[in-house]
Amino acid sequence: MLNEWLTYLAADCPPLVRKLGYLRESIGIRSRYRRCKTAWQPHLENSRSALLESLHACSNYRTALVFGSGLLLDIPLPELASRFENVLLVDLVHLPETLRTARRHANVRCLSCDITGFLERMKTITPDNLDLPPPTYFIDDPTVDWVASVNLLSQLPLLPLDWLRKRFPEIDEATLENWGTRLMRQHLNYLATFPAPACMLADIEQTTYAQNGDVTEHADFAEKLGFDHQALAKWRWDIAPPGEIAPGIGRFHCVAALTVNRE
Repeated sequence: MLNEWLTYLAADCPPLVRKLGYLRESIGIRSRYRRCKTAWQPHLENSRSALLESLHACSNYRTALVFGSGLLLDIPLPELASRFENVLLVDLVHLPETLRTARRHANVRCLSCDITGFLERMKTITPDNLDLPPPTYFIDDPTVDWVASVNLLSQLPLLPLDWLRKRFPEIDEATLENWGTRLMRQHLNYLATFPAPACMLADIEQTTYAQNGDVTEHADFAEKLGFDHQALAKWRWDIAPPGEIAPGIGRFHCVAALTVNRE
């Protein structure tokens, strides 16, 4: 707990990003990883292998663009740094240990950016106008030869939705759920606008279960989003073994590495 608090105090993070909870979320993921390291290991290995497999679609190796780089747990950074001239790690929060790891490679840079555009839109958003403009970050960079999105798709709208609920309590849940789905679809469309090969690690299903095996909650994101992308691989991620989120309750994701079809 003390280590988490010290990290929270020392992290170089914009005030608005802190306020929305992104720094707290990043530190929380690090703590859960440390508690669940054994359960997470197959997922992390599968993720790194799938990303490396997707590199076969590249014809050039100038710039690798990684969205949702996070703690770098699921990213084969040494291989990317040796293969590409430049590697850009894009996320809202880069914890101190992430920055230290990146500095080991002269051609790796960490960039802080909200690729959803939500933070820029917060001051003008209203209950009657929730839509976000399509993101355009990095699209005009002709050196980008490979794109990866490794922040699980279902996580993109969670903190923005928390803010919307507090800021506009009059908005009904169905409207908010539809907004979250549109945000996820917009991210898919954004990846598809790049002329370079794009690979996305996405949770296509989420299952919460009791210790006796009974399913208590199930979400099918693939059906909701209408995925029509080719899967390089699929696997189960035991993100929260029983007892991690509540006594006797566990959760796992079905994760897919998807080759995003270009528009």
